[in-house]
Amino acid sequence: MQAEDRVIHFCLELIHRPAPLKRQNLQKLYYDLSQTRAAYDNIDLNDAVQAKFHSQRGKAQSLLVFLPDRELMVEEWADIPQSTFAEKIRTACPMIMEARSVSQVVVHSVTVRSTFALTHYDDARVFLLDNACHLAGKVNPFFQRPIATGGLRFVFPETNEHAGVLHLNIESFRHSNNEVFVEVKGIFGRQPVTPDTLDVVITSLQQTRQFITDRVYPFLQQFDVPAGIV
Repeated sequence: MQAEDRVIHFCLELIHRPAPLKRQNLQKLYYDLSQTRAAYDNIDLNDAVQAKFHSQRGKAQSLLVFLPDRELMVEEWADIPQSTFAEKIRTACPMIMEARSVSQVVVHSVTVRSTFALTHYDDARVFLLDNACHLAGKVNPFFQRPIATGGLRFVFPETNEHAGVLHLNIESFRHSNNEVFVEVKGIFGRQPVTPDTLDVVITSLQQTRQFITDRVYPFLQQFDVPAGIV
C-alpha cells in the first residue's frame, strides 16, 4: 500500500446554542473574510434558515454553511493541505462566532477523508471483502447483486486517554478501483471552545488526521500483501 494517502475532504462543524441568521451580519462577515486568506467567491443568503459562502476551483469546492445552531467549514475534493485548512480555521472562526453572536462552541467535529492506493490488489472490493474480511463466496449467493462499494465501520468511544468519539468508515473507493476510501469523523465535546481557545479545534484536526496515518494505515497495510500470504 502506498504510504502517502491522498486527502480529499476536510470538514469542521461548530455546534452552539441556536441563533438567528442575521443577513446584515453575514454580509459583513463575507466582506471581512474577503480581506483575508479565508475568502470565498460567492454568497447565498436566499434561504432564511441556511446561508452559504462558497468557492469553486475546478472540482475542488470551499464551503462555509450557516445553520441556526451550527456552521460547517468544508473543503470538498480538497486542493489545499491540512496546514492551510488549519490557518483558515484560525482566521475565520473568531469572525464567525462574532457574526453569529456566539460566545462558545459546545461541541465541534472534524471529518477527514482520504484514499490509499493498493500495491497488490487491483480491486479494493476484493481487497476488503474477500481478503481482509474473508467473505469470498459468502456474499453474492445471498444478495445476488453486484457490489458497488463495500467495507467496514467502527465507532471508538471517548476515554480518559483518548479525546473524542471517532467514527471510522473504510470502503472501496467508487471513483477508483484500486483505492481504499477512509473517513474519520471525530466528535469533541469535553471542552467548550471560545475565540481564545481555538487551539482545541486545531488539536482535534491534527488528532483526527493522525488517526488515519498512525492507526488506519498500518491496519490496512497488514492485508495488502501478495495473495496467499495472509
